[in-house]
Amino acid sequence: MEKPGIPGLFVYMGLRTTKDWNQFLLRFFVALGLWEVAAVSLRTLLFSVFYFDPSFKDFFIPFSQVFWLGPIAADFLQVFFIGILVSLVRPSLPYGLLGGLLVGICFSIAAFAAPALAISQFTGAFPVKLVWLWAFYQTVLSILSCFVFTFSAEEE
Repeated sequence: MEKPGIPGLFVYMGLRTTKDWNQFLLRFFVALGLWEVAAVSLRTLLFSVFYFDPSFKDFFIPFSQVFWLGPIAADFLQVFFIGILVSLVRPSLPYGLLGGLLVGICFSIAAFAAPALAISQFTGAFPVKLVWLWAFYQTVLSILSCFVFTFSAEEE
């Protein structure tokens, strides 16, 4: 009887051979690269209105003081775990990009929209508009990552 653990999880994900691992890591780095290119402009576009608002002066720190390793590490972990999630559910997904859209929207509702709704309704800790912009930003990340991980080539 096989002991449960990480090696069993990777076999269950379908990552049995070097080719499977290469394909997973290639998709991971493509998803992360696409996201990091889009993230800089999207962060600037969505959150710049709050940065110059005098009522949020104490909420944000200047760009020069941001320790950029934090947001990049968070994106790295999120894209990696979305890849694991998609690898686990891939056999039961619809074929192609429709599966990516389905997983991305479901993941976004569970991971970002529901907490944003709870935060905006039950606490007054954060501005409602800022919370929903964060949820939208994370939804774009989820859908983009899921598209990359569910994309199927003819060679597969």
